Amino acid sequence: MFPGTTMLDYIFWMVMGALQVLVVMGLVAWLKHYGRKVIWWQVGLFYLGFASLCGVIAGGTTLMGEYESIAGWYFIGVLGLPVVICLAIAFRLFVMRKAPTKS
Repeated sequence: MFPGTTMLDYIFWMVMGALQVLVVMGLVAWLKHYGRKVIWWQVGLFYLGFASLCGVIAGGTTLMGEYESIAGWYFIGVLGLPVVICLAIAFRLFVMRKAPTKS
């Protein structure tokens, strides 16, 4: 990714991992702030989807860095679109659901 360097690759991947943790923990804090019940397996599903999306973007940009730009865009489009759709469905089912009414 960074030709001729020794540390930038490692720093990049550490920062990317830290950002993943911050995004997932931010989602959990956001849900708790709005009074939503946070279940561990739902957080796990969101993290799995987010990590998949990060992997797809990393793979596509790696192809672009190897001068295969068209293949990189196809990679992101073909593999990224189903991941985004699944994340949107999970968000709708788990986050945007109506609170149960208490009678």
